[in-house]
Amino acid sequence: MVSSCEDWLDINKDPNNPSEANEELTLSAGISSVAYVYGGKYQVLGALWSQHWTQSLGASQYTGLDSYDINSSTYNGQFNALYSGALENFEYIRKLAVQNQHWRYYFIATVMQCYTYQLLADLYDQIPFSEAMKGDEGIVAPHYENGQDIYDSLIARIDFALGKDLDAENAEIIGSEDLLFTGNMTRWIEFANTLKLKIYLRQVYARPQVTENGIRAMYADPEIRFLLTDAAMTQFSDESGRRNPLYETEMVIFAGNPNLILSNTLLSFMNDKGDLERLDALFNYPEEGTAHKGLDQGDYNDPNEPAGTNSTTYSKPFLTPLDPVYLMSATESMLLQSEAIIRYNVKSYSTAKKLYQDAIDLAFNRLGFPDGEDFYAPGDPYAFPAEGSLPEEFIKSIITQKWVSLANIQSLETFLEHNRTHYPPESVVIASDDNYKPGEFTVSVNNVTSGRFPKRLIFPETEYSGNPNTPPRKEVTEKIWWDKKTDE
Repeated sequence: MVSSCEDWLDINKDPNNPSEANEELTLSAGISSVAYVYGGKYQVLGALWSQHWTQSLGASQYTGLDSYDINSSTYNGQFNALYSGALENFEYIRKLAVQNQHWRYYFIATVMQCYTYQLLADLYDQIPFSEAMKGDEGIVAPHYENGQDIYDSLIARIDFALGKDLDAENAEIIGSEDLLFTGNMTRWIEFANTLKLKIYLRQVYARPQVTENGIRAMYADPEIRFLLTDAAMTQFSDESGRRNPLYETEMVIFAGNPNLILSNTLLSFMNDKGDLERLDALFNYPEEGTAHKGLDQGDYNDPNEPAGTNSTTYSKPFLTPLDPVYLMSATESMLLQSEAIIRYNVKSYSTAKKLYQDAIDLAFNRLGFPDGEDFYAPGDPYAFPAEGSLPEEFIKSIITQKWVSLANIQSLETFLEHNRTHYPPESVVIASDDNYKPGEFTVSVNNVTSGRFPKRLIFPETEYSGNPNTPPRKEVTEKIWWDKKTDE
């Protein structure tokens, strides 16, 4: 899918040769590389591991992923695409921009590179970082660095880029080559600030003082602004190689009979909350029925299902060829801000509550509904906790709302947030299987991990075969460095 996008953008040129590549084409290539991985294979990963979707009966494409039975080859392509198709392009732009003093290109490339590095560090814990883009210096086997050190470096890189003069008199004009904001530097600064906020909050349980100091310093700036719009790639059309990457795979390559269906975990939660409008917008009704039907997570070999049962019996994710790929939605940004305010009292309770409610509104807007105000009435299932509630009640509400609101678009983010906060735990009730205990957010007994939840990806086999500095092999259930929360 990445090479397909590159064909579309006509950037099959050597990015290391300034006579053949420029900042405009390379920027489009880098952003699209991230979008095609994040919105394609990583969306499937997140949706299965967040229990939004599960593998359908009568198919096998994602059985290994759904049972957490992955190996070092499972995500080779995505790891390599992000390094060679995205990070290298962004590094090329950064170097060329310094030569040309094009600080806007430098800023955008730096923010996108930091976004990509954080994504990889959150999935693998340790990754090649400071030596990764040094092939021209003879470093062909970069050392892996710890996620904590990488996080510190990402903050420093973003701050350094924020210090550049983006409004110089001779500042370059950036347009459609910027696939996210078409050169709107105000939006890019907001994106950079929000990315910093996410980096700080991700480590809140591992390094609480670092998180608090960083967030308080950000909010001490009266001019600080965070993202209130979507950072999304929308340049898709219903043509081969130009469609949304997930749609291209599920609806075109798999001939409209996709492997992915609605998980009972999400179905039971939304039914229990009365969140039926969004459920209808997120999933199609089964072809053989008039009510939504899901499958218990990982039960794609359920012997109790009638012979011949297949995906037409179940609700499927509603996908279109023009669906945007959201690298960071406004909903995610607002919920991050709400959490930061609640944790550190850097703004008022009413501001945190409004951000929470606006985040819900935007999630409804995205699906074609005016707003989510019906969920704000007394007794509503998504009410923001009353002022003076225990801090953990606020975190539970914010993260649970993130889990349901980002379904189908940023499921990988909800998977990472679940590992960080352990929410939603008791809110999700599975009533269709006696093996589930009410109040648990858990995995099916059919999964090979015997109920343990996945935590990470495994270092790619291409790294083991080509980089002697690759760390020892890991298990999918081994925690990432910031996953330190203890549940009492």
